[in-house]
Amino acid sequence: MSLLEVKNLTIRFGGLVAVDDLSFTMEEGQITSLIGPNGAGKTTVINLLTGFYTPNEGKVILDGEDITGASTDIVVSKGLSRTFQNIRLFSNMTVEDNILIGMQHRIGYGSFLSLFPNPKKIEWEKRAKEETTAILERVDLSKYRYEKSTSLPYGKQRKLEIGRALVAKPKILLLDEPAAGMNPVEKKELSLFIRSLLKDVKGILLIEHDMKLVMDISDKIVVLNHGAKICEGKPEEVQNNQEVIEAYLGRKGAHNNAASK
Repeated sequence: MSLLEVKNLTIRFGGLVAVDDLSFTMEEGQITSLIGPNGAGKTTVINLLTGFYTPNEGKVILDGEDITGASTDIVVSKGLSRTFQNIRLFSNMTVEDNILIGMQHRIGYGSFLSLFPNPKKIEWEKRAKEETTAILERVDLSKYRYEKSTSLPYGKQRKLEIGRALVAKPKILLLDEPAAGMNPVEKKELSLFIRSLLKDVKGILLIEHDMKLVMDISDKIVVLNHGAKICEGKPEEVQNNQEVIEAYLGRKGAHNNAASK
């Protein structure tokens, strides 16, 4: 059984088919990348997987459970947690509080009990602090614990957002363009860090424009163009696929590229 199965996923906005009969799988212990030129439909696929959109057709099966059309909070509770292309941190909160906010869906007591000291509240807060400490150590941000999140360097803000996603204890971690805005040194560090995250989750779904990073760390790549899958395979297979070359370079560019080899 695959960790994630996307079956014939389709969504239409008016007369536009934004995602067209998309099927692919993710296996446990692997990094699967979803790539494609601008406008290929990657963001729409993310929104379908994470509950922002409900598909017109198709299914999303996470670890054997149908989560098609489930709300975003249910999707997180079932084991799919994400980061965003544009970093979304709480700027007025500390690094620690940004991690703690990611635990809110796991609170084990109601809003009424939160108004008064009680054993459940005390125990949960103790456990939350312990988990926060562990997450901050995991993403190497312990020494920034009490600093404002926006005071961190850009690369560390990315790590903080990943840490907040990890605190939900996901089966699948979805990373949306994590290398955006990074310099080559930061990207190299990030690629090693992403690969290491397979110790914490069952699988990683990566959406990324940096093809070097994608080719370096992916076990499998799914390529979209105009909302439809044009290729799925290992990095070397995708890199040499003519449809992929044409989608990224255009037919003329692909011809010139092939001629130059």
